[in-house]
Amino acid sequence: MIVVRSIQKAPLAFQRLAVVQAIHGVGDAMVAVALANTLFFNVPVGEARDKVGLYLALTMTPFAVLSPLVGPWLDRRRGAYRLGIIVSAVGRAGLALTLASRTNRLSLYPLAFGLLVLSRVHGISRSAIVPNALDDEKPLIWGNAWLSVISVAGATVGAGIAAGLQHAFSTKVSLWSAAIVFAAMAVPAFALPKPERGERRKRVTGDFRALLTSRLIGAGVAMGASRGSVGFLTFLLAFVLRARGDGTKGFAVAVAAAGLGGLLGSSIAPALRRVFREQVLLLTALAAMGVAAVFAASHFTLTTAAIVAGTIGLGSSAGRLAFDSLVQRDAPEQIRGRTFARYETIFQLCWVAGAGLATLIPFHARGGMRTLAAICFGGIALSLYGLIKRNSPNAPLAVGPEGGAELPSQDLA
Repeated sequence: MIVVRSIQKAPLAFQRLAVVQAIHGVGDAMVAVALANTLFFNVPVGEARDKVGLYLALTMTPFAVLSPLVGPWLDRRRGAYRLGIIVSAVGRAGLALTLASRTNRLSLYPLAFGLLVLSRVHGISRSAIVPNALDDEKPLIWGNAWLSVISVAGATVGAGIAAGLQHAFSTKVSLWSAAIVFAAMAVPAFALPKPERGERRKRVTGDFRALLTSRLIGAGVAMGASRGSVGFLTFLLAFVLRARGDGTKGFAVAVAAAGLGGLLGSSIAPALRRVFREQVLLLTALAAMGVAAVFAASHFTLTTAAIVAGTIGLGSSAGRLAFDSLVQRDAPEQIRGRTFARYETIFQLCWVAGAGLATLIPFHARGGMRTLAAICFGGIALSLYGLIKRNSPNAPLAVGPEGGAELPSQDLA
């Protein structure tokens, strides 16, 4: 009820975007539950470590496509962010429908890959379009926070529906339903903000990172450490809790705690933004994650594991909202899509690196938590070092009058 009342006070364009995001959350969760019941994840427990490499590679491959191809394409034409959401919805509807009859075939993998790519296309397009859907009265982090809460709510509903359909009928019915959901998402997507003119933007040549502000670069480093921490903790707890005998039940408790922490982080981030700037909020969240890891290292139990998971969920969620707001404000519109795409690739690589570290090295609980703390505090140090180095007198940077980066005329073709 609170969510509905808050969204009703927002501009009409943002209300439409909220509807699209809610449907997106429902559809993505239905696909995830359906895939969990296929050979995609259905492997014996004893083969878990052997299958992790394939899983991590699969989660990385969509970003290899997004960074060099999708990001620049979204930046080339006004209205492409809206089009990206529509294409993602229609494409996923077709892929989910096709996947319904191929859940036990090798063609499952390329179809699942396509669903992952289009889901990321939606995420980049949605993040890039937020500034066009809000007015000056609502801060960007407010919009990002509510979209995050709405997405979690939609995913919860979608997971419940998919689980019920699979229990009563089959995985095929769940995927058919997901296809219908994605097709329905395309309808409100057509009503999203569209610029009055659809002319092509001038192509940006050279290294577009030179057009980004120093605080955005530093925040990106901190966000990379945050995502690496999430990947590391996810697989650390999966193996440590299994070794301790807590098994699936213990891991489910940790996942639930992380989800609740993420929801809390999305809820309080706008209030924290009134006290801290985005980059300070991100560093503070990372520090809290490190402190929680140090606390759990001294006395590891299922309870402390849940506390760490909840803190990581809270910090990574609040930090992500702060980072998205920085990109939306600081990155010039001409490179906003590719900025999100490039950073998403970097962040996913950090997540994979963290997960791989926890998988390759058989950490004990204490050593794992100390390593987690080192990742968090190391990220803070690298972020601050990057800010100092980039702000040095010899560091080139084009900064606009309000902290945003300007596009030098010689960089336009």
